[in-house]
Amino acid sequence: MRNKQFSGSHVSTRLSCVCAPEPLRQFRKPALVVGHPGHELRVFGWMSEYRPLVHVITDGSGRHGISRIPSTYKLVERLGASFGTIFGAVSDVEIYRAILQTDTALFLNVVSALAASFVLHRIDFVAGDAAEGYNPTHDLCRAIVDAAASIAGRSMGKPVANYEFRLAEWEQEFPIAHGERCLHLQLNDDLLQQKLEAAEQYVEMQAEVRRGIQQRGEDYFRVECLQKVQETARSHSASEKPFYERFGEERVTSGQYASVIRFKEHILPIMDALFGYATHADTSLQARSHGT
Repeated sequence: MRNKQFSGSHVSTRLSCVCAPEPLRQFRKPALVVGHPGHELRVFGWMSEYRPLVHVITDGSGRHGISRIPSTYKLVERLGASFGTIFGAVSDVEIYRAILQTDTALFLNVVSALAASFVLHRIDFVAGDAAEGYNPTHDLCRAIVDAAASIAGRSMGKPVANYEFRLAEWEQEFPIAHGERCLHLQLNDDLLQQKLEAAEQYVEMQAEVRRGIQQRGEDYFRVECLQKVQETARSHSASEKPFYERFGEERVTSGQYASVIRFKEHILPIMDALFGYATHADTSLQARSHGT
């Protein structure tokens, strides 16, 4: 792996560290885990500087069946990062089926494979999707990362630094609170321009990127915020309905969806299964089948 070591408050002439919750010199082997291809654009600066081992859980094909993996593959290759063993492992249709059927086996297998990869590559720092209540795959990605990092850390005898980044924060109902958990990396003009150009060239993400820029402005994407995870995703059980439930209800009413993914009925049982597995998993990480 061609990773660079974090080095103090100043990272490089292209990327500077504004603040960090812990000394960064200790980390040498980073990994990135995202639920959908395209999420890596959110941490383009960090990714381009440290070239992490990149894992992508789904192929991002949505309801139309067209994979976004080729676009992410090109970006990872262009930045000189490494490809993980999980790279478009399942389609969006497959993962939503597994969620609705609470098919924990699929998610347990992903956790096992991810934890084994972390151990094999001696990963000591992982960044991944945050649980925001915006998309169920994003939230389960966070639970998967939490579980895999926990298992791998015990296996290696040293905790894996676990960080998350938000994907819907520019939406009005998804504000982000910055504080002592934040690692803020600031891109210089050249790197910011590269990030914006990469986002524009990622055809499948163009509409979403342009909407984000329209709402927040280009300079908003200069600072990349990765927050140190202090609690597992299963504890993020909001008192009100998550966005994806309300969105799903609207789609069912309009006849576009057949059913609604619910947090308590579908997501929470899977998170509980992952949490339980992480707590009791064999840290020798020997091959194990969960039936898929």
